[in-house]
Amino acid sequence: MKHQLIEITPELSYFPEAFRSCNVYLLTCLDCAVLFDPSISPDKVISERPITKLIATHAHYDHIGSVNVWKQEVPDRPFLMHPGDIPMLDDSSANASVFFGRPGAFAHPDHELSDEEVIKIDREYSIRVLNTPGHTMGSSCFIIYRQVGHEPKPVALITGDTLFDCGWGRTDFITGDDTLMRRSLERLYRVLIDMPPNLPVCPGHAGLTTAEEACRFLRMMRFTG
Repeated sequence: MKHQLIEITPELSYFPEAFRSCNVYLLTCLDCAVLFDPSISPDKVISERPITKLIATHAHYDHIGSVNVWKQEVPDRPFLMHPGDIPMLDDSSANASVFFGRPGAFAHPDHELSDEEVIKIDREYSIRVLNTPGHTMGSSCFIIYRQVGHEPKPVALITGDTLFDCGWGRTDFITGDDTLMRRSLERLYRVLIDMPPNLPVCPGHAGLTTAEEACRFLRMMRFTG
């Protein structure tokens, strides 16, 4: 059974969260596609383009639960993740798989992401990496850009479990940190305040929000730095 795919922008869609999975985002580019948080298996994903990259916001089971299946299907398809979460991959308590009744270990990334790295997808699309520790040490957010003329225009911000619609990720899991979460949310505020007000902000769980609404929430919670 295929998962329902909901369009956010012409190039970005998502599969809403279900049991043991999060919101899974699909970026459709010129000749390929990128899947964010591979927690659902390949047989449940509809894509008009071949999926050539898997990117994780962090290493909790409900975000990477099917990465092994994706890697088995196409072993040379790269999996990208921040190295801060690599120790979690082999620890079923740290990656929370044991709490979902599926204790296990997961594939290590083929490429370790760094803060402010820009991932070039093709001549039109790129992805900027923001390491936002707090929920986990390696938690990262991703700004998707589309090249328009000589200028990259933001398409959306994928926030994983760092920032939700009127909420933020828990910090009481292994490697969670309240102080780092505050710094990360303050950083996201500084990023979002300069974005178009209607920019989609796409969290790992529940509904989407916008840059304007996210900034209003972060100001209300005094996460402005």
